[in-house]
Amino acid sequence: MLTKQRLKAVQHASNVCADIEGFDFNSYDGRDIEELRNYWLQYGVIRFRQTGITDQQQVEFSRHFGEFVIHPKQLQEGGHPTHPEILVISNAMKDGKPSGAMGNSEATWHTDTWFYEKPPAGAILRAVQVPPSGGDTYFLSTYIAYETLPQALKATIDGRQIFFQNVYDKTGKLRLGKSAPKSQDFREWSGIVHPLVRTHGETGRKALYLGGTIDGAWIVGMTRDESDALLAELWEHTTGTKHVFVQQWDEGDIMMWDNRCTMHRRDSFDPAFVRIMHRTTTSGERPV
Repeated sequence: MLTKQRLKAVQHASNVCADIEGFDFNSYDGRDIEELRNYWLQYGVIRFRQTGITDQQQVEFSRHFGEFVIHPKQLQEGGHPTHPEILVISNAMKDGKPSGAMGNSEATWHTDTWFYEKPPAGAILRAVQVPPSGGDTYFLSTYIAYETLPQALKATIDGRQIFFQNVYDKTGKLRLGKSAPKSQDFREWSGIVHPLVRTHGETGRKALYLGGTIDGAWIVGMTRDESDALLAELWEHTTGTKHVFVQQWDEGDIMMWDNRCTMHRRDSFDPAFVRIMHRTTTSGERPV
């Protein structure tokens, strides 16, 4: 018979993340998972310190939070050799080729796969090997971003939709399966339209939804100049917040975030050191 452990969430001063204490990855039950899910929904980002779990344990744990989503990079350089559910994020090389995705460069603020019709609900990222410094991950709350907007700006964006092109990624590379468009106007390219302010499907709270870049994004119904100016203002407000949690990784740490109400970014790090992270991703709903 499993011994019930009392879980505890200790909120960080940033108001963005909470540390989970008392969860045993080797022995948990449905009540523990339900309590964890409630903490995840409450805080948006939760952290487990130095877990020491295996890939198989990560996959089994992740399965409790929804169906798996295959990240685009898993179909390219980020595939795992034995666990297809896992995206390998690494700058290590094998036989002269990358053994994982994303290398060692900076990753700017974004919500995961914002250009999907149904972006993922959550992500679970575990540190397998970390450099002595660098590669820190930053998180912010898009609930807070929306809630702290001036009232006039809230009124301006209320009911607005945002278009994201899905042909090129942030580095300018064609996405998998896409062809170079003939038009110079990205608004005529393949893309997806989402609400600029989305309502979380489980909590009912409103969150600002900016995706991952101003380039290739357009607020539907506005001129390009109007849209660019408003998006620049919203991005500055969102990323200029003091409410940012910084994760400085130790091996075995796990960060679990709600992709529907957070954004994150990563620092670059010295390519002389290897950083390996294993990530699982769970399915979400179309933003409304």
